[in-house]
Parts: sequence; structure tokens; C-alpha cells
Amino acid sequence: MEKREELYHMTHKEMVRLKVAERLLGKDMKVNEAARILNISTRQVLRITERVKRLGPGSVIHGNRARKPANATDNIIKDLVVELKKDKYGKANFSHFSELLSEKENITLSQPTVHRILASAGIKSPKKKKKIREHRYRKRMECAGAMVQIDASPYAWLGGENLNLHGAIDDATGAVLGLYLSRSECLEGYFELAGQMIRNAGIPLSIYADRHTIFFSPKRGLSIEEQLEGIREPHTQFSAAMSELGINMIAAGSPQAKGRIERLWGTLQDRLVQEFSLNGIKDIGMANMFMKKYIKAFNCRFSVTPKGESVFRNLDKGTIIDHILCIKILRKLDNGSAFSYGGNHWQLVSGGRPAAAIPRSTVKVLVSGKIGVKAEYSGKIYHVARIEKPVARSYLKVSKDKKIALKPAVNHPWKSGNSNGFKYDTRDKEFVEGLFNSTIAWEVEGIKF
Repeated sequence: MEKREELYHMTHKEMVRLKVAERLLGKDMKVNEAARILNISTRQVLRITERVKRLGPGSVIHGNRARKPANATDNIIKDLVVELKKDKYGKANFSHFSELLSEKENITLSQPTVHRILASAGIKSPKKKKKIREHRYRKRMECAGAMVQIDASPYAWLGGENLNLHGAIDDATGAVLGLYLSRSECLEGYFELAGQMIRNAGIPLSIYADRHTIFFSPKRGLSIEEQLEGIREPHTQFSAAMSELGINMIAAGSPQAKGRIERLWGTLQDRLVQEFSLNGIKDIGMANMFMKKYIKAFNCRFSVTPKGESVFRNLDKGTIIDHILCIKILRKLDNGSAFSYGGNHWQLVSGGRPAAAIPRSTVKVLVSGKIGVKAEYSGKIYHVARIEKPVARSYLKVSKDKKIALKPAVNHPWKSGNSNGFKYDTRDKEFVEGLFNSTIAWEVEGIKF
């Protein structure tokens, strides 16, 4: 047989088949022995040998070796994907980039295909890969609403200064229940977050948070009124509102304990910043409006189905959630149903007139950005009107110009040498001397001096 030229890129398996076929054609090996070496049937050995004899050494190579698959990605699409990743979506990770291609560019490719295209072009994912450390994971809650984790993350969400994104995530489903962006981590942000959660999903059984003073008071003592109400720890404004809603506050001992929301921040920092940039979001107001729609798409992508039924509770009928999620401060009413707050005086109003109230009784002032200033008195919420500060009563004062004489007058009866002073009867002197010289006056318990 002619000596073959090394024109074919064969695999080791194909080289073995060619060598066995050549030995069969040269009468150096039997068919049964060849079938045992190649681990195939004798019929297939004869077929391979016949094909080598007729077509040459290249016949052992698979017929699809140089053929392009029907479902292969076109080179033009590959070049476009690489160009978009370099120019427009440079900061998106590979998984997010494949989703953006489908949503924004109408290019539908699987995440592994996008990964192979970008890897072959020498592009690496901007998301860092951390080594997985072995530790015990806490199991998810079985029912949605059993526990909600809340926190805030400082980050350059809009590309400039650090802003704080407040977030809430359900422990059982991993669904985001609310997002609110503000300049700092604040009580108003968490009230807004709680309002989104209650309006969209309902009231959960418990909230899992860190030991920030917004959630847990650093004070240790309780007032007598709080002790009588059965309160175990001093309330903050937020924990008092949650207690009114029947939500149990649980303190996390470490960031790892509330790992579900900590991992959420990593995902949002990788994805949400790109979404803000692509949609032209440049200020906090626009960001908060955009996130209300973004939450739905995010939950469709990442949330899971829980084992049990939801335990979220609906808000009682007639309850206004904004009257609960607000700052509440106690004040005393004066005689005109008015109280002081924030350097101003406010009066309870009912039906356009000052409301009737008992003077010196306690009123609860409700303050928030949504309701302004209102007051709760005797279980009823009142509108308030700002009034002028009452004028204090004026008391009669003694003039400083009027001087009071300190020396007695010349004709004062007590003044010595006054002929018109005190007078006494001369017989009084004789009476006193007789009393002094009497032994009876100096007798004490029968002893005479």
C-alpha cells in the first residue's frame, strides 16, 4: 500500500482504526482479532476496511469534521456580540450581558454560547470569582412571609457619590419586596420600604435586621408605662410601628447571618447600576420610580417557589398605613386644644373648628413626609392648624424708682427718747420687784433657794 501523507488531523481513535484497517488489507491480522481490538462488531470492521481500500486513509475521519453545524452561530453575530460587549455593555457580567442582548439588541443566545464567544475573543467577566468556603447554610423558611430581611447598602448607584439603597427580601422565596434609594440610611427610607412591602405583599410575621439604632434602641431602661404594656425592650420609632402591626423584630448577630440580603446587594450592584445607565436614570427620584417596575422583572428571574403557603397578612380594613409608618411624639394640650411641636404651635381641628379636648391631656403627634403633621387624641386622628404663639399673662410690677424708707420715723412709738412712746404704769415696777424677790418664784420641786 502507498505511504500516506500526513494531511489529516486525526484523533487517536481514528489513527488506531486506520492502522488496523491497513493490517487487515495486508493480510497481517484476522477480522475477529481486529473486532476485539477496536471493540466493535466484525461487520463494522469489514465496512471500515472496505472504505479505506476504496477512499483512502481519510475515510476513517468523521464526515462532519469539516462541516459547519446547522445551529452554529454566524460569524457576523459573533463579531457583533464582541463589539457590543467592548463598547456598550463593558461593565455587565456574562449572564447579565446575555439577557441584555435578548432585551435590547434582539439577539437570542444562551449564556454558555455568549461565554464561549467572549472567552474566545479574550474577554473576561468583570465579576470576580471568589473561592467557595465551606460553612453551614441556614435553610430557607418554608413559607413566604415567615421572615423578611431588611438592610441598606451604600454604593455609587448612580455613578457619582455614594447613595444608600434600602431593600427588603423574603427569606423563603428570595423575592425582593421593596427598594428605596436615598442619600443616607434613615428612618424615612425604612418606613417607605415597609410601606412598599405591606402594599405589595402584606404584613410578614418577622423582620430580620442588624443592630442599627433605627431598629433596636441602645437604652436599657423601660418606663413604668412601657412595663405595664408588657414591653421587654425600649422601642425605637421603627420598632414601635412594627409592634403596632404585629411584626416581630429579630436582631442578626453578624452580616453572614442575614446572608440572603447581603448576596442581593452583590447582584444589584452588578446589574442595577447597568440598568440605571442604560435607561438614562440620573437622579434619586427617577431611580425610585424605575425600581418599582424593575422589581417585577428581577423577581421573575431570581425568585423561587416556597414549600408552604404564604403567611403574609392583609392590612385591617379601614387602617391607614401612613398613620402607622410615621414618627410619633407625645405632647400636652393647653386650654385651647393646642400643643407645641418643632418651635410652632398647633391646634386640633375638627369640622373646620378647634376640637374640644381636656386641658393638660396627652396627645400623640404624627409626623412624616407623606401626611405632614397630624395628631392622635382619644383614639382619633385629627388635622391640625398652625396658630400664633399665645401671649403670656402680664403681672403688676413694682416700679424700681419708688424707694422704701428703711429708717423708722422720728415719731415712731418704738424710737427711744420719744415722749409719745410706750408708757407703763409705775405700779408695774413695784409688782415686778416683788415677784422677783418672792421665794415662791424661785422654788423648784420643793427646793428653796
